[in-house]
Amino acid sequence: MIIKKNLILEDKNKKVILYDVFHNDNSNKKPLVIFSHGYKGFKDWGAWDLVGKEFAENNFFFVKFNFSHNGGTLKTPIDFPDLNAFGNNNYSHELDDLERVLTYFKKSYYKDIDLNSVVLIGHSRGGGSVLIKASENPLVSSVVSWAGVSILKLDFKKTLKGGKIGKKKE
Repeated sequence: MIIKKNLILEDKNKKVILYDVFHNDNSNKKPLVIFSHGYKGFKDWGAWDLVGKEFAENNFFFVKFNFSHNGGTLKTPIDFPDLNAFGNNNYSHELDDLERVLTYFKKSYYKDIDLNSVVLIGHSRGGGSVLIKASENPLVSSVVSWAGVSILKLDFKKTLKGGKIGKKKE
């Protein structure tokens, strides 16, 4: 099994995306699985390495990455030292990051990826991001949400004051 961690996807105008890949070293074409973490999450949190290994053992090409505005840095990818980035995170940044990752692997040197089978998996807030991205990008063939968010637009003012989440009263 090949595991490469903390690889860097750079873009001249955007923040760096740190990613990991897990795959078998056979020459068979593998479905591409791209995993998106949740809010206040990281690619290295919890059992995500075990998940990556399990997918690779079952002949998938598994990618997990940190969103560019999740608060982590290259030196500290599993903490929040970049509070400015974290404070400015939003779904638009996450959707742009997902698009960057999809585009990179579409054009990458990994010749054992089957681009006819591209799966997005998202946990928590990442579940919302992958659902939106799957509706926008025809390259995506399947989407999986693990405990994904159920409401993408929240009225945080009411929520923080103990009010109900939902439609505003006019």
